[in-house]
Amino acid sequence: MRRTIAIGLFLALVVGCEDQVTDDQQGSGGTLGSGGAASGGGLVTGGSATTGGAGTGGGPTGGIPTGGTNTGGGLATGGTGGIGIGGAPSGGAVTGGGPTGGVSTGGGPTGGTGGGSGGAPTGGVPTGGAVSGGAVTGGVPTGGAVSGGAESGGAESGGAGSGGAGSGGAGTGGAANPLAHLIPSARDVGLLLAERFRRQALAFSSVADLPGDGYKTACEWYGALGVANLTESQDLLDGLVSKFDPLKANFVSDMTGGEAHVDRYIFGMVPLEIYLQTGDESYLPLGTQVADRQQITNQTRDAIDDMFMMTGLQLEAYRATGDVNYINFMSRTMVDYLEAQQPNGLFFHNVTEARVHWGRGNGWFAAGMAEIMRDLPASSADYPTIETGYKRMMEGLLTYQGDRGLWYQVLDMPDNASNWEESSGSAMFTYAMIAGVRRGVLDADTYVPAIEAAWAGLQTKISAQGDVSDICVGTWYKSSAQEYMALTRLTGDGHGQAPVLWAAAELLR
Repeated sequence: MRRTIAIGLFLALVVGCEDQVTDDQQGSGGTLGSGGAASGGGLVTGGSATTGGAGTGGGPTGGIPTGGTNTGGGLATGGTGGIGIGGAPSGGAVTGGGPTGGVSTGGGPTGGTGGGSGGAPTGGVPTGGAVSGGAVTGGVPTGGAVSGGAESGGAESGGAGSGGAGSGGAGTGGAANPLAHLIPSARDVGLLLAERFRRQALAFSSVADLPGDGYKTACEWYGALGVANLTESQDLLDGLVSKFDPLKANFVSDMTGGEAHVDRYIFGMVPLEIYLQTGDESYLPLGTQVADRQQITNQTRDAIDDMFMMTGLQLEAYRATGDVNYINFMSRTMVDYLEAQQPNGLFFHNVTEARVHWGRGNGWFAAGMAEIMRDLPASSADYPTIETGYKRMMEGLLTYQGDRGLWYQVLDMPDNASNWEESSGSAMFTYAMIAGVRRGVLDADTYVPAIEAAWAGLQTKISAQGDVSDICVGTWYKSSAQEYMALTRLTGDGHGQAPVLWAAAELLR
């Protein structure tokens, strides 16, 4: 398999991607398992999904299960426990051990024997009780996962790869990886979630019928492809490519024939990533034509979600072609959006209609900045503005990180009794911080402990089957913080599955 690019996350992952219905235009609807009615789709595991009323901005609001199959939505159960895969105890910035309270993965001594060069430790988490923090004894793999190749076509040798089609952003130049001790758990988590996605049936047979929150599927696909590349898993890659092929024949006409919307167009990143990994040129124009059309249709909404949805597509087109028009278009757009950054480094979902520091909305912006800085040359006139905004945001996020390593649904109100630890935004912030440390943009002494705690906290939210819990349902603007806190929590939903894959892939890069 061609190891040219890894993930791009955004991501969207996708781009109006989310949170419009996107995170979205989804309205209330869709009946879901225990946990109450899901207000934005989710999957019904054996029941029938109601279609509900169209949410603000259109787009289906209920899940579209095909015969009870999990098609990408999440169960509104809230989830319990997590799978302890090499993580740190909850709350602590530790380098090994399983999370306290994690769901056991089945037998074996704590930690286990070190897995040679490139492999993860072979011992599983004990069955039954929670692992309280035993260190993995197997050491850091010396081979296996690529630690330095640029996902998008840059050289694979030497240090943290910085970028895509030739020009790349600032890299670490072969410096020791301060996050190398997390590689074994990243491999385990990444493969678990990527295989889950590969097996999962799609909720649509054509992108002409893409649901309003279809961007989350693109984002999850992007992350799974990144994991396949960085773990050199050919069978996984083949399965992910085959999964796309039924959409291929009329992809461009089906995509551009519908609404010119960031949440739809981000799907163009999937064929571009497939091209970057396989070299099959039949996939290239499927993405570039969508990216080209996005530039001539006004798809900006002043929603912070846009900064992954648009970034993901335009960056993948740049990585695939080396055409600077794509990355320059995106960097200029991002600089405009950065004008909305608040003194605390965070963003409102919208500066006029939703003056709330919503977690996942900020996550989209954080992930988008991390993505573009991997490829944007430091010589670009826009690079200093983007790097400054990125660092301000990362500093602000340190202030609001919870005791168990995660961030809250409303970021700046952690003490509110109605607030809760939200997984998708937390995973996006974790990804963004990992990317900054790996490229030398963030100080390792400051951010590695935060990353360790966040990665451990995320693992407590992952079941043995690879389902991430405590994921906010897709939503559009809300007028108050309380409305965001009251949104339904899903399990196994693509909004949360995708960024965990991004974070895992970034640790493997």
